[in-house]
Amino acid sequence: MTSASHLPPGRPVLVGVVPGQSPLVLTEAADLAGSLDVGLVCVWVDGSRIFLGEAPDGTVYTTPLDPDQEDDSRQVAEQEMRAHLEEVLAGTGVPWVFVYTLGEVTHGLTGAAREYDARLIAVGPRSAGLTGWMGELIGGSVAGRLAHTQERPVLVVPPRSRHAG
Repeated sequence: MTSASHLPPGRPVLVGVVPGQSPLVLTEAADLAGSLDVGLVCVWVDGSRIFLGEAPDGTVYTTPLDPDQEDDSRQVAEQEMRAHLEEVLAGTGVPWVFVYTLGEVTHGLTGAAREYDARLIAVGPRSAGLTGWMGELIGGSVAGRLAHTQERPVLVVPPRSRHAG
């Protein structure tokens, strides 16, 4: 992992990441970033927590939406995501950063894309099963909402790309 100041010049590829996501989304986004000779910004927009405030030292205070969720679960989940990113992106040679933010997914991805002046936003397909179908029925797909609400191209990585299996 690199810091934002260590991303190469140029407009990076931004990829939306979520726990349990297929590594294919990351590897395809990293391949694209590598072919463009730019960095990769991996953004997890956590919709399961609420922002409470920020300390002068930059520490962000949040609380889970679910009262039964353990409060330290954010740190554990963030550490697990970083470890997953390091494992999947190891050996790609693509410099990357991890950004954790809260809120609605399309707003979070759009805000990060604006902050990093991303060339495009890459996302995976909707979640499989009833949960994914219900989410799309209620709010539409993340890719669809992104394509209609911001000016950057949106790349949807299918469940199996030409490089897979």
